[in-house]
Amino acid sequence: MNKKSWIVVIVAALILFFGVQSAAVREKEADLDDAISNKFFASDKTIEEGDSNSQIAVLQVNGTIADTGEQNSLFSANQSYDHQGTLSAIKKIKEDNKVKALLLEVDSPGGAVYESVELYRALKDLKESRQIPIYVSMKSMAASGGYMISMAADKIFADTETTTGSIGVILSTFNISKLLEEHGIKPEVFKSGDHKDLLSMYRDPSDEDREIINSILKESYDRFVKIVAEGRGMNEDEVRKLADGRIYSGQQALDKHLIDAIGYRQDALNALKADHDLEGGRVYLVSTDEDKQQFSSLIRRFSQAIPLSKLWKADTPANEIEAVKELTDQAPRPYYLYGGE
Repeated sequence: MNKKSWIVVIVAALILFFGVQSAAVREKEADLDDAISNKFFASDKTIEEGDSNSQIAVLQVNGTIADTGEQNSLFSANQSYDHQGTLSAIKKIKEDNKVKALLLEVDSPGGAVYESVELYRALKDLKESRQIPIYVSMKSMAASGGYMISMAADKIFADTETTTGSIGVILSTFNISKLLEEHGIKPEVFKSGDHKDLLSMYRDPSDEDREIINSILKESYDRFVKIVAEGRGMNEDEVRKLADGRIYSGQQALDKHLIDAIGYRQDALNALKADHDLEGGRVYLVSTDEDKQQFSSLIRRFSQAIPLSKLWKADTPANEIEAVKELTDQAPRPYYLYGGE
């Protein structure tokens, strides 16, 4: 966390210490949040000065593609990717007619199926609605969902050491039934239908359970294959031969037509300028307001003043509900992710 962020944390702590919990202050919390956030957190950053009427936006996707919501805070282990902020940034680019091209920097192992597809569609919509070129610069990793979002691009650059590919979908869960049996614990589950506890960790999945899950994964896999086929100008049979989940180096990906060229960000940027007559245009890094959203989350967490015991000790009906919510958040879900969950 940089110096500017620490200043904001200290300011927030002082404000909270002197009575931010009061009802009167809580009513003005949103205004206070915006005022301090807007003062301390910068917006877009110029990378190269140039013509402001002919701009190239640089958008970074770093980390696991997932919408962490409240968890994306200063206390979260996964601070690098802000899903809603990224979608908002794409919308902002779409509405700015001075932006003539997008350079997408990807350094991601992929992420949740829903968010990966949502981000891909937002990028594709930007490209088609504005008729602007999108080039991708893959950094150390652009695998699975990270590769999927790159399919919105006109041209893809990667380094020889980039890890990419991993075209496929994965879903995993735990089965602790044997462990419970060893300790004499027998869960009692009441359900309205045979499959209401699908993927329950308390029992072995039945053949029918596996069939249901595999049918869902097949839909997600087929969607991924179709997106790659469309993005790379390949037929689906060609893609399926490459889409067994394995990863590829940048050089292997080039040999298999999964990317277009070997190079770093500057190489991709130079090609984008040359290919689309954008020499002399301003190049800027698009802000996803990640720092601002982290600060907003910090304010909300303190102002709500939820005791940690509620998350760990279900001693009242309200706390039991909270505990159930915590468990629900960990329910199995499919991922376009290299390395699984």
